[in-house]
Amino acid sequence: MSDIDLHDLSRCYGRAFSGCELVVPGVNRTYRLAAGDDVYYLRLYRPLGRSPAEIAFELRLLREVRPMPGIDVARPVRTVDGADCARVAFGGLDRAACVFQALDGRPVTDHPDDVTLFGAALAKLHGALAGIDGGGVRPLNPEALCVRAAAALMSVPGSEAVRRAIDHCRAELFGDPAPHDLPSGNCHGDAWSANAVVQGNTVGFLDFDDCGYGPYLLDLGTAAWHLVSREQSRAGALIVALLAGYETGRVLSGAERRALPGYVKLAEIRALLCLAEFCTLADGLWPRVLDRATTLLERELTI
Repeated sequence: MSDIDLHDLSRCYGRAFSGCELVVPGVNRTYRLAAGDDVYYLRLYRPLGRSPAEIAFELRLLREVRPMPGIDVARPVRTVDGADCARVAFGGLDRAACVFQALDGRPVTDHPDDVTLFGAALAKLHGALAGIDGGGVRPLNPEALCVRAAAALMSVPGSEAVRRAIDHCRAELFGDPAPHDLPSGNCHGDAWSANAVVQGNTVGFLDFDDCGYGPYLLDLGTAAWHLVSREQSRAGALIVALLAGYETGRVLSGAERRALPGYVKLAEIRALLCLAEFCTLADGLWPRVLDRATTLLERELTI
């Protein structure tokens, strides 16, 4: 039995939703919806930490992304009243919710050809998102993210070492001399293989919940961090493939190349921030998470 009122949701969107399956029980709950032969996805936004203005920008970004060969995005569906979001009762709270079109395709693998294709598509996505004004509601300021993560972790017992490592990374990234005026624009915010599908030579991107305006290295660093975390023995070769694909669309500057290892570490810091602010880990899991993060942040990364 679904914990979503499908009758009310069907009325709201003018579609006869007949099935609802929870697929991601995370901070934002995601459901797969069936309406006849059509498939959609429903996201229940977290009750805290995402303002109406931030949600509105995410959905506008997805509606205004310029069509471009080689990329696609999971576009939002308006309600019958033309609204961006519906309000859905869950757990005694009235939460913002949005229905998205499903993207057909296969998963992105860690084969070098797929990683190269993903990198090329990411550069195209950055171009397709350029110029869409967010009104400053979603800044992805790397230094501010480091400060915020260290502050959030203060309530986590045993986090002293990782907080020192975060401060050291922040000093390395933004001390003197520091790379300034890195190429920036609208970013996906959580660009990695699980948030994309492949259909032929096209990559479809989904889950823009963390999108915002910041250095494009935020997305490249996130993609590279996932490769480092999952494919340690092959990470170097796969990151070469990622960057080779990306540079078919936009050549990285020397400053970006030098700063990239720091942005890989920034992805680890952002993951810690999410865990500290929005997720409840069992006490026994925190030491393992903190040790792993400290090890990565203290490593000398060569890319």
